[in-house]
Amino acid sequence: MSEVFPHSVQPDPIAVLFHPSAVPVLDVFRSIGSLDDQYDLSLLDAPEQALSSFVEPAAAKGIVSDALLLAFALTRQRGRAFNHRQVRSRHGSFDEYCLMALIGASRQPGSDVAREASVFLEVSPLDLLSALAGELARHIDLGTIVFPMPDVSEFRAVVGVEGVRQEAIVEAFDRSGRHFSF
Repeated sequence: MSEVFPHSVQPDPIAVLFHPSAVPVLDVFRSIGSLDDQYDLSLLDAPEQALSSFVEPAAAKGIVSDALLLAFALTRQRGRAFNHRQVRSRHGSFDEYCLMALIGASRQPGSDVAREASVFLEVSPLDLLSALAGELARHIDLGTIVFPMPDVSEFRAVVGVEGVRQEAIVEAFDRSGRHFSF
């Protein structure tokens, strides 16, 4: 198990291009961020409706509900809001990439990706978060949402951990199903 320290992250910004089917999941978190300005749960209706294109309506409701619980838990632990892109954007922020990696990694409890993503998101302990993220991933897996978990070298390449970035970028582009924009 290797250590990751936030000070080893390169300061250059990243932009991640998510699969179109993952955008409604991100939009739930993006819309939850808007709840701080006006507490109107109807803000979650559009993402839920978009999710219904990829999962059954009951699973879409489950995703929204689980994402709401996870977002509140993460924001409370972190003590500050996440940096989100605008609703319906396929481009993801650094925070969004780490969040999606944490959710995907919850399929394998104790994974290095989950641990490292939590470091970058400045949240812990992972026990509660893994349970919430795992339930969200379970609902996501009920449909046709493309939501792969990056391996640890790919994750480190995207977030810019020194010493592994270039090698992992080459590896990530050699595999199908990964779409990153730098």
